[in-house]
Amino acid sequence: MEVFEGVDAYDPEESPSVLSIGNFDGVHLAHREICRFIKEEAARRGGRSVILTFEPHPLSVVAPERRPPLMTTLEEKLARLKDQNVDAVVVEKFTPRLAQTEAGDFVRQIIDEGLRASLVVIGFNFRFGKGRAGNVELLQEVGANAGFETHVLDPYMFEGRRVSSTEIRKLLLSGAVEEAARRLGQHHLIEGRVVRGDGRGRQIGIPTANVDYPPILIPENGVYACRVQVDGREGPRHPAVTNIGNRPTFDKREVTLETHLLDWEGDLYEKSIRVEFVSRLREEKKFSGPEELVRQIHLDIENGRKKLSA
Repeated sequence: MEVFEGVDAYDPEESPSVLSIGNFDGVHLAHREICRFIKEEAARRGGRSVILTFEPHPLSVVAPERRPPLMTTLEEKLARLKDQNVDAVVVEKFTPRLAQTEAGDFVRQIIDEGLRASLVVIGFNFRFGKGRAGNVELLQEVGANAGFETHVLDPYMFEGRRVSSTEIRKLLLSGAVEEAARRLGQHHLIEGRVVRGDGRGRQIGIPTANVDYPPILIPENGVYACRVQVDGREGPRHPAVTNIGNRPTFDKREVTLETHLLDWEGDLYEKSIRVEFVSRLREEKKFSGPEELVRQIHLDIENGRKKLSA
């Protein structure tokens, strides 16, 4: 898969593109259906399957107060799109200038001239251009004059509900990581570097890795059964129990992510790890002291092993 930093870097002399446009946060089941469709159409037409996405999220520019917590970093999103075997991804920097581009100009300059689309595949609620003035009807109208087709996909349904990034975020923020995983097509994950904490886990005989995570969606506070990869996507997955929260037993306030690898020996400091959230074991709670906390952690470990071996 080729990655282009902006439409200007894309070579319009390449084969005509079968194009889809969106944020593709999470690269969930509906996104994967889009990828499947554009790959099949590109093969049929002798073109290239191309995704146009944006960095940062457009709401970061036009309405920062409404920007959603994202499920994937750009790096992770590109890796997941690569797994879908699309031919190319164009990452367009979303700027105030781009936000002011009129809808008709967006179609002509980016979709037609920049990416040389022969077919544009979009969702039923697709909006674009300044003030989100562009809609499906405008895209079809301008596209007909420019010489490309527009195909509108029906909502992708799973277990009777429409799959969308918004709904999956709500599930994760409520701690429903198993249900979210079914709609994502994989477990939600957070990748970060292990940094030194205050050493309380080691002091009570249950060492934890404190993860310095990027600005990404963190599931609801609580304890989770997880699988952890060390130093990259290709390594084995180790069973783990992860705590997200404020450590109320020790009167802490900042939200931390600490994970205890169940069968790990060695130093994790400064290593990059990927924490996959498999199942929520319990909510965060305050204990009377370290002794009660340790008893509960051992119970969490036992329950976590059962979940992960099921």
